Amino acid sequence: MRNFAIIVFLAALLAFGCLGQEGSAGVSSGGSDSDIRYAMTSLSGGSSESAAPAASEGQYMTKEGSITLKVAEGTLETKFSDIKDALRSEGADVSDVSYSEYGNRKQYTLTVKVAPSKFDSVNAMLQQMGEVKDLSVQLEDVTQQYVDLDTRIKNREIELERLYELYNKSTKVTDLLDVEREITRVETDLEILKQQKQYLVSKVERSTIRITAYEDKPASQQLTLSLEGLGQMFFAAMAAAVTLVVLAVGFLLPFAIVVGILWLLYKAFRGNKTAKPRQPEHSRIPPQP
Repeated sequence: MRNFAIIVFLAALLAFGCLGQEGSAGVSSGGSDSDIRYAMTSLSGGSSESAAPAASEGQYMTKEGSITLKVAEGTLETKFSDIKDALRSEGADVSDVSYSEYGNRKQYTLTVKVAPSKFDSVNAMLQQMGEVKDLSVQLEDVTQQYVDLDTRIKNREIELERLYELYNKSTKVTDLLDVEREITRVETDLEILKQQKQYLVSKVERSTIRITAYEDKPASQQLTLSLEGLGQMFFAAMAAAVTLVVLAVGFLLPFAIVVGILWLLYKAFRGNKTAKPRQPEHSRIPPQP
């Protein structure tokens, strides 16, 4: 009796196991394509996160940043050389280098282009080169702009192809001239759109960072420059005043000459008109009684 019960129990387990296998098979066969892909990914050792980048393959982002660094007095040249060497080691393209001096400081500015993947590491490296006074980062999603440009380019190419076909089929001179004008217009639009797309692609492929490195001038130099600036302002004001006087004289002198001549003519004319005839000397002698 006891052996019979054990046999029945084992048979029940086998039957339940077969039912479970059929149920699991039904679920796998009725699953969606995404479920199947997920299962295949899991079996191959991957994870659901590994497929995330594929969803953003069609996304286009631009990165732009700026940073202002203050370095110790007397170290600007050395620090600037170190910055350039470090940027070149990161594969950055350096351009627009300029040097300028102000009343209280002197500085270098430059623009670099780096790969987007190195944008953050380059910014972190620059922050170690001096005291950060200003830092900004701008991210812009230009996916829609890129898609719009790509669509417009394709439409222009289709339109241009049709115009070429129409040109080859035209026989009248007037028709040929009209088609040529349209071809020229479409070709111009297509070239402009391609340039805009290329510019957008270049911004996506190479991120821009504008760098300013400066140092304060010594107080003695600042005082000397202040005195020199005051002296230059004084002499500039004197020169401006002299210039104004000369211009005023040069402007008013012709008018003064003309007015003087007119006044002399007026006096001469008025004097001749009002002058009385002179009586002879003997008319003044009273007659003799």
